[in-house]
Order: sequence, then structure tokens, then C-alpha cells
Amino acid sequence: MPSIKYCWIFITDRCQLDCDYCFFSSKTRRQDLSLAQARQLLNILPKDPKTEFVISGGEPLLRWDFVKTLVRDIKKIRPKSSILLQSNMLLLTEEKMRFLRCHNISLEPGIDGNPESTARHRKGTSAQNYRLICTNIKKALRLGIEVFPTMTVHPQETRYMAKNFGFLSSLGVSRIDVHPAFLAPWDAASAKDFIDNYRHLAALSCARKRVLCPCYSRPMSYGHDLVVLPHGDVLANWTFMAFPKAIRDRFFILKLGTDGTAYNEAVYQGLLAHYRALFKNRTVSYREFSNYSAALAMRLWKRTRPKAGLRRYRDICRAVKNIDQTFLMTPRHAK
Repeated sequence: MPSIKYCWIFITDRCQLDCDYCFFSSKTRRQDLSLAQARQLLNILPKDPKTEFVISGGEPLLRWDFVKTLVRDIKKIRPKSSILLQSNMLLLTEEKMRFLRCHNISLEPGIDGNPESTARHRKGTSAQNYRLICTNIKKALRLGIEVFPTMTVHPQETRYMAKNFGFLSSLGVSRIDVHPAFLAPWDAASAKDFIDNYRHLAALSCARKRVLCPCYSRPMSYGHDLVVLPHGDVLANWTFMAFPKAIRDRFFILKLGTDGTAYNEAVYQGLLAHYRALFKNRTVSYREFSNYSAALAMRLWKRTRPKAGLRRYRDICRAVKNIDQTFLMTPRHAK
């Protein structure tokens, strides 16, 4: 296996909130990654000190003891690796913040702007919860923790993008990741609104030296990303999370389990060869990579299940095709 640049570890699909755009359905949230599976993963990964780990969920703070153990295991094996914790911030305490600061862990809270926009699509975000999220962001910043909010834009919220971006900027953060809710019901008009507003924000971002959606402005490390799901399946990149289960089940890279680990080398090397041939070893963006991944999965979906769920999946691919134009607008020189 080649070196891994980014490794997303979804340690649970459980959460106190019920966001419209979450990859995990609230009706089936009952999976937790085991410590044995996590340690298997760390032992299998190439010993690359530059691997960046993202601990996510669901809500990872529901498993705080697991988070602490996982962080210590990562730091023991790869002391120079960076770690980012994605969280809704509701269970964050000062004690937990001090642990994060001690281990140089960054925070990525999910907050979509002002209270109204956030509550509409992050079900369970009451006024009290919203105040707690903002308070914890400010506390973390005062303690010296890097905080990078993720602002997910639903089609209904495109008109409020500038207002929501300005609100998050007022919290004192140095970077705001703005991206569309891919699984939401986008149409041509809302996609155009998103693109127009994103262009406006990109211009403001340059002026204020804030970076919008940095994961889309940097090159895509195709073949060097891994996504670990709570039940132990490991995918080649995060775009496969949006695909139907029939596709995910056929194209896992690893299956982590207490009885051993299955490495699907044929699939991994096949995907890697496919992408390298497709891109001719040149640098590509996340936008372009997502396009090809969606097209590839669409062809596979037609072969495996020509009728079942095809309409829904076409809608997803259409949304990706419309929205990913936006990432061309990300300021390349922003730091």
C-alpha cells in the first residue's frame, strides 16, 4: 500500500443531532468502530509521519475515552502526524479542550452560520445548544486551539451565505470551510445561487486572508486517501460514502475485524491504476476527482443494479456535477 496522506476515521455513526445532509441515516445509527479495529488500521498503514488524521462521526465526543486512546495510539506511532477532530461541540468541556491543546489537535465544529440557518438543517440545535457551540468555539480559541468551522450550505440557505459567513467570521476563527450539502435536493437555480455567492465569498476571503474550502483548493492525492467507516470498512476516498451500499460493498479497500483484516489489494490497485491512467499522473483537484469518481460509480451501478434506486443516484450525481463547478472559484493563492 502506498503512503497515505489523509485518513478519515469515523469512530461512530451515533449523534445527538439529526442533520439533513448527514451521510449516516438517523434510522440506522448503531455502529461503533472498535479499538481493535482502529489499532489494526494503525498497524497496517505505512509508517508515514506526514499522514493527516481526521477523527469524525457521528459525534466522536460521545466516545471520549475512545478518542483519547486513539489520539495517544496515533501519537505513539506517528508523533509528527497532525490530527483534526470534527465535532458538534455540544459535549466539549474545558478538560477536553486542555487534552486537545496538549496533543496539538485542531477542532472542526459543524455550524452553518446564524442560529436560524443552523437550526433549520441541524435538527436538535436549540437556542441553548447554539449558544453553547459559540461559547465553546471562543473558549477553544482562547486556549490556543486551532478552530476551523465547517459551514455546510443547504439549497434553501444560498441567499444567506454571505450573512452566515460574516457571522462565523465574527467568532474570531482564522479559516471557514464552506461547502454544499451534496445529498440535498439541488436544482439548477439553487446551484447557480450557490456558485454566485461562493464567488463573492472567495473574493472577500482573499481580501481578509481567510481560506474557503481548503480541501478543494489543494491538489487531490488520489490513491493516497483512506476513509474508515464505523463498521470497519475502509474506502479509497470520501466520495464513495455518498454512493449506494451496493457500490461501497464491492469497492472496499480493507475490512477491519477482530478475526483479522482482509486487504482487497486487487480492488485497490485496480482503482489506483484506473485513476493514474485517467489523469496521466498529473495533479488534479478534488472537484475533478469527484467528477470521475461519480461517473465511475454510475457505470458500476448500472451494471450491478440497473433499476433499483437508479433515479435517486442519478439525482446525487446531477447535484455533484452542478455544484462542483464552484470549487474552480476557490482562490488558489490563499494561504
